[in-house]
Amino acid sequence: MEKSVVIVGAGLTGLLTAYLLQELGYNVKVLEGRDRIGGRIHTIQSGNAKVEMGATWFNQSHYHLLDIIEEFKVPYFEQFMTGKSYFQTFSNVPPQEIAVPNDSPSYRFKNGTIDLLNSIYTKLKPNTVFLNETVNEIIISISTSEVKTNSRTLKADVVITTLPPAALIDQIKFTPALPSELISLAEQTHTWMQDSIKVALTYKKPFWREQGKSGTIFSNVGPLTEFYDQSNLENESYALVGFASGSCARFTKEQRIEKIEAQLKMVFGDEALQYESYNETAWYNEEFTKSNRQEDNLFPHQNGGHSLYQEPLFGNKLFISGAETSKHHSGYMEGAIFAAESVVARLKNLHITQS
Repeated sequence: MEKSVVIVGAGLTGLLTAYLLQELGYNVKVLEGRDRIGGRIHTIQSGNAKVEMGATWFNQSHYHLLDIIEEFKVPYFEQFMTGKSYFQTFSNVPPQEIAVPNDSPSYRFKNGTIDLLNSIYTKLKPNTVFLNETVNEIIISISTSEVKTNSRTLKADVVITTLPPAALIDQIKFTPALPSELISLAEQTHTWMQDSIKVALTYKKPFWREQGKSGTIFSNVGPLTEFYDQSNLENESYALVGFASGSCARFTKEQRIEKIEAQLKMVFGDEALQYESYNETAWYNEEFTKSNRQEDNLFPHQNGGHSLYQEPLFGNKLFISGAETSKHHSGYMEGAIFAAESVVARLKNLHITQS
């Protein structure tokens, strides 16, 4: 008999899991609380430029991701790093010119990171993914499982969650309750990017390249801690994109812009202030990313890939998955891919053993 699976979350792990299970003959449904697919992958159109407000870069060590990129034929290119970069150590020290070695380059997707998600999404059967479906409760019984959202109840043989563990325990009620050990672990599992503010400014021309600069900033001072050229491959749209420090959360958006403008002027001069658009995404305000009950003093990737996340629950009816559960590059796109492949392998092996 065809096995039914409900997946919570239409990010990279959720969509790839759905695709892999679909290929194995499972009946799959994906429930997503947002009005878009992608999760922490969020490419937006700003004027004629695509800018990344979420996951962006990958490299040659991310070989599971590279395999998926090859399978779905998603084009990518090397991150522009040519020219002078800048590093600032202390507030009383001006930015220093540095040369960034390019022996281990990073890459970006030619049509935005969302292109990877769209490539997987289009391979799914119609009526597989449901947006604006906030999962409120998961009820596990001997005969079946029920997943209750704001608008419907779905029954399934197996439920796979892909939310960050802290957000999962914060937002979904489980009957029976999750093991206390797992709840404690989830509270102490860092959600990658949960405290990040991603910033993007678009320009009519890449003035920094004309100045012989790469557009790259590394700063211990901030407000921008990392900033990079995010012009497109065709050199037709131009942007600078990166991260503002978590401490910027205490400022208003207007105050952040003022401080960011001052920093950019110090590095690039007045031309940096002639931007066409300013965009920011404060991930700590994203409902399905940040948990309201999680401590802010966790170190990056704390408890990522913990062995408890690898164990099915309630008689193999519930699987905890997602980028944070990956034993390999936890939190990153690579980790999301590895988590999807791992949970599918466990489920496949389980049903082969039982058949």
